[in-house]
Amino acid sequence: MKTKKVKTSSLVLWLMVGLIFSMIMGVIGGARGYGSRYPQLNLIAKPFVCPGQQMSYTQNVSQIGSATYWSAVWFCVDEGTGIKTELDQNTIFLIVGPFYGLIFFVVLLLIVYLYWNSSIGPAKNDGLRLW
Repeated sequence: MKTKKVKTSSLVLWLMVGLIFSMIMGVIGGARGYGSRYPQLNLIAKPFVCPGQQMSYTQNVSQIGSATYWSAVWFCVDEGTGIKTELDQNTIFLIVGPFYGLIFFVVLLLIVYLYWNSSIGPAKNDGLRLW
């Protein structure tokens, strides 16, 4: 019996859709969401936005009714003078977001691969094979 395979064009299309989705989730969910709640996660942007300086933040927590909102203000601090320069938040998000997006994409691929080849997945039940 000949095994059926996913068409290459369909596989490439779905990989591109998954990568775009992962990048959006990396920026919105990773850098903006978790990065506002846990600002230390966004410190990985330091080499790109504050070369030769320290990167710091001030976290703001607002309580409105029963909801809690977190945000962070980012600074580059000159070690010699101690002068703080405020950074644009979008710069931080757009630098850190793709990094978290790639991590999300790899996890997404791993989940799809494990499901596809599991005992209930298509590859083991006379369905399509990815490759």
